[in-house]
Amino acid sequence: MNKLLTMDASRALSQKGAAILLTVVLLLIMVTLVTLYTGKIQSFEHQILVNSQNQKWAQLSAKAGLNQGFGMLNVNKFLPDVEISGNLEDNSTFIISATSDDLAGSRKLVTIKASGKSADGLAKATVTEQSLVYPILLNQPPAPLMVKHGFSSAGEFEVASNPDGLGVAAPLSLWSDAIVTLSGTRHHSCVLSEFNDGNCSTNIYSDHSIKQSDIVDGSASFPADLVSYLFNIPAAEWIQLQQQSDVVLADCDTLDINSWGVIWVDGDCDVSASTQIGTHSEPVILIIFDGNVVFQNDVALYGLLFSFRPAGSIKVLDINMQTDSAVFGAVVANYQLGTNNVLTRVVFQADVLQKLQDSKRLQRVARVPGSWHDF
Repeated sequence: MNKLLTMDASRALSQKGAAILLTVVLLLIMVTLVTLYTGKIQSFEHQILVNSQNQKWAQLSAKAGLNQGFGMLNVNKFLPDVEISGNLEDNSTFIISATSDDLAGSRKLVTIKASGKSADGLAKATVTEQSLVYPILLNQPPAPLMVKHGFSSAGEFEVASNPDGLGVAAPLSLWSDAIVTLSGTRHHSCVLSEFNDGNCSTNIYSDHSIKQSDIVDGSASFPADLVSYLFNIPAAEWIQLQQQSDVVLADCDTLDINSWGVIWVDGDCDVSASTQIGTHSEPVILIIFDGNVVFQNDVALYGLLFSFRPAGSIKVLDINMQTDSAVFGAVVANYQLGTNNVLTRVVFQADVLQKLQDSKRLQRVARVPGSWHDF
């Protein structure tokens, strides 16, 4: 009897041990499966993370290429038709290409496309953005002398006219919103050939004895805001124009034949005798802000002289040119000239004014809002 009980107990213990062993094996299998599954999930998540990082890497490379394209455009005002490739320090790469469309007013719309690759070459991204290349001079002055509020009878002017300012073979010498009375002995206009021959005072269009149609005064179409007319910037926001200038000076002492671009002068501008500012091939835009302009003897300025008196200024300003001094291009003032019994001399040159719009140095680049796209 005792022997039977002992056998039954032994059998029970054996069965219990087998059950425990089976349970442990099953637990180990479950742990192994969970471990394998977790490893697979982590590997999958790691691959997703790597792919995401590579894609961001490629996008950053494409953006770097786009920014380099805009940098090149700012310097050269054009991008070549061929693709431009580049490498970054992290071994990622980019390729830039560009297309351009010519617009009215010497403007150009440039579309820059940049494709970037991650360093391992497994991810690629493409971005595009448009930019407008435009001349800082929006409108060329049609007259050699444009004056808001007219020209005082106390002053004098000598002007070589724009021969086609009012149409083919219809000259334009002076344009103003106020009536101009030609009373001075040197109030006269003439054709360029007569000016070059020294006969502008004798072979005239208009002078103190007769005012012809080349003097367009009291004009209702004269621009109310000359800053906006010339540069597409409201006069009240003139600080934007100053910020777009290439050089900002306190006076005109350093101006010479090597001067270039848009030159902003705060205050009076007194140019020394026998000085040339700019050249026929590289004319300048000289903006005199709230200051008098004096050209001593034999001074030549090629380009546009804009004398700008801001709103609220109480200064009495004028432009005075001594013997043999002249602006070859155009003169524009947003206040009455000739108040100080002075002489303003201007020789209209259409090709010089055209160069003010065509010159790369006088063009600016602006990104087109809302034109950025990624793919």
